[in-house]
Amino acid sequence: MSTVKEIINDAGGVSTVALAVQLSDRSIYKWIEKNSLPRSEYTGESDYSSIIAEMSNNFDKETILAIGNPKKAKHNTKFIQAPIE
Repeated sequence: MSTVKEIINDAGGVSTVALAVQLSDRSIYKWIEKNSLPRSEYTGESDYSSIIAEMSNNFDKETILAIGNPKKAKHNTKFIQAPIE
């Protein structure tokens, strides 16, 4: 499976994508580090995937969204309180 880094490189690189989506290079590097797009991409607050898809030679919007989907937590973070005696 491809990575967010491969998508960004295919679309012209970090600086090119950052300029196109009007974000900083650092923001794009964070996507690469996390291997996911921001939450706002999945809540309808942003549409970076459409812009990146237009710039990309090998990835369409749906593929970008699938690859960049934030992963679920690996551990159950629910805490159980011990009974008070």
